[in-house]
Amino acid sequence: MSVLSIKDLSLEFRTFDGVYKAIDRVSIELAQGEALGIVGETGCGKSVLTRAAFGLVPTPPARITGGTVSFLDRDILGLPQNELRAMRGRDVAMIFQDPMTFINPVFKIGTQLIDSIRAQRHVGRREAREIALDMLDKVQLPNPARQMDSYPHQLSGGMRQRILIAMALAAEPKLLIADEPTTALDVTIQAQILDLIAALVEDMGISLIMISHDLGVVAQVCDRIAVMYAGQIVEDAPVSRIFDHPAHPYTKGLLAAVPHPFSPADTLSGIAGALPNLYEPPQGCRFAARCAHASAQCRAADIGFRHIASGHAVACTLFEDEAAHV
Repeated sequence: MSVLSIKDLSLEFRTFDGVYKAIDRVSIELAQGEALGIVGETGCGKSVLTRAAFGLVPTPPARITGGTVSFLDRDILGLPQNELRAMRGRDVAMIFQDPMTFINPVFKIGTQLIDSIRAQRHVGRREAREIALDMLDKVQLPNPARQMDSYPHQLSGGMRQRILIAMALAAEPKLLIADEPTTALDVTIQAQILDLIAALVEDMGISLIMISHDLGVVAQVCDRIAVMYAGQIVEDAPVSRIFDHPAHPYTKGLLAAVPHPFSPADTLSGIAGALPNLYEPPQGCRFAARCAHASAQCRAADIGFRHIASGHAVACTLFEDEAAHV
């Protein structure tokens, strides 16, 4: 069963400098219980994609110019804001990178968690408190009863992120979207939070979208990775295929830029050049200007996806003879 189906979604921002084409014909399918990672460098559109799908991008200045979004077999583009808000609270949960942005600093943790649960599950305060304590225990927050009476500033960054996870999952959603949930944390806490998210998602049978610029983060949690560049998906494959058999030159560049503990420092390489101007996006492959394999064909026309292995699709002319366009 498909939990989320995004087909040919395009979105632009109207600014004083012109029309910025942030998302261009992006398609994603997410199955029940599947964990998908969306990776790419800053500015590629990975966060805007999921926010646009669920009505979290302000319109104006944003405008969806094409495509469809289906959630639990229901077309949700164009739904009234009150219906989208109810859906986001009940069926779709989101975790962001800075918990202090989404936890009110002037209210106790328990008050916020109980109010959130009551709004989503329509239960009494006593039952909501029991659910809150259970969720804080599930996210491995030490001494949950005491932390319920704490203010956010009294807790560490890792503890606040655990509370945000508890708030997100208390409604038992069908889909969890985690947007750079560990960026503000140190390395050891990052690993704990990622392990926690993976365990809870598997235990509760929730589908997951993990957004990150870090391939190592999504590899730890996800089953599949979609690589995004300049507003487009350029490669979509199982995690093992992305790491063992990367196909798109951009994916290979991302992997080459990741430090390895057993490799000398001089083997690390960056990707030359910069993202294209999305006010006037180039024809053909948007990575062509930075690609050592680019040909006239790459720059002349849109590059469709090719299936090169089971569950592995890539938008690159290097595979022109190996598989058909999809």
